[in-house]
Amino acid sequence: MRLIIALITTTTRAQPQLWRDLKERNERFARKPIRPRQTRGQARITPRKPQLPHLTYRKHELDYATHHAYVDFEHKLLYCAIPKVACTEFFRLFHRMADSKVKCKTVGQCADRMTERQRNRWKGDPHFRPDKPILNKVATPEEATHAMNDRNFTKFVFFRDPAERLLSAYLDKFEHGSRYRVGYGLRIFKDAKMNFSGFVERIERVNKRRSNPDGLHPHTNPHWRPQRFMCNLEKFLPLYNFVGSFTHLREHTELMLRKANLWEDFGAQGWPLKAPGGSGKVPARGPTGAMFQRNTAWHADGTSSKTEQYYTPELLARVKKAYRMDYEMLETINALGAEPTTGAAWSADLNAKQKLWHFDRGFLDDALKPSGPQCPDKPYSC
Repeated sequence: MRLIIALITTTTRAQPQLWRDLKERNERFARKPIRPRQTRGQARITPRKPQLPHLTYRKHELDYATHHAYVDFEHKLLYCAIPKVACTEFFRLFHRMADSKVKCKTVGQCADRMTERQRNRWKGDPHFRPDKPILNKVATPEEATHAMNDRNFTKFVFFRDPAERLLSAYLDKFEHGSRYRVGYGLRIFKDAKMNFSGFVERIERVNKRRSNPDGLHPHTNPHWRPQRFMCNLEKFLPLYNFVGSFTHLREHTELMLRKANLWEDFGAQGWPLKAPGGSGKVPARGPTGAMFQRNTAWHADGTSSKTEQYYTPELLARVKKAYRMDYEMLETINALGAEPTTGAAWSADLNAKQKLWHFDRGFLDDALKPSGPQCPDKPYSC
């Protein structure tokens, strides 16, 4: 009996101390953030960065890129030019970088030797210069492959909404065709009075013959060729580490040049702010500023303000259907958003996304065939 009374007394006296210990422990743990425990199922669905493939440039693909792929090996910059997506100014950028490489003992000596015309040569029309640094002219397939897979290169491309880009091509080449010696309506479609709906009807047609201007295929005129086919982007897009939007052209261009450490030298100043005349020649004198501070392209057409004037809901739906392969690619990588992106998301199921070989068997790449049973008739669909 005495033993039981002693135990009860001891337990009663110890309880306050036990409560104090519990209270102190709870307060101590309350100060620490509680981290949710991750289960095995949650770990499996955690998104991972896509694994970039190693892709090879073949001679046929290099020749197809022609004057749309520009490269500067010294500044480690590679660009896929898409007509009607500000490519003229980016061409000038590459010529400005190339012209800055004149070898002189001192900077002052260079300034003395170069005339004003030479210093401003890059501001002129860049489309017909014989010294264009195009990839298939200055690089072998092996060098092009190395540049595409080198993570130290800034590989960039800018995209535009396909419907807006198509209207821009029509306004520039057809409606304002008098700027050129022969308007594109007469030159390509043998119809000098072609209107926009007639133009849309011609590009909707199914055609695989390169000699026929109708339809949308790898050899369609590059000004309205699907952006997916330019530089064979449907294969090489995953390796492009900077994808900008035409809607945010100025902001994204600055971000791209800062990424490449070229903004201060070639983007922040020196760009003409005065629009040139109809010949495309930029005046040597005049106010200057940052790249794309003002649109000085001599063939600018103000497309954004004319969309509602030319597009009916039915016509817009037809254009979106014709360019559905472009919209698929742009939506997959979110290329038209407010923030620049990369082409990495396009690498998933890359073999199934190859369309060029349906038009030209030369684009059939055995390295992209999926593993497993082979399908001779449809090698990318098995």
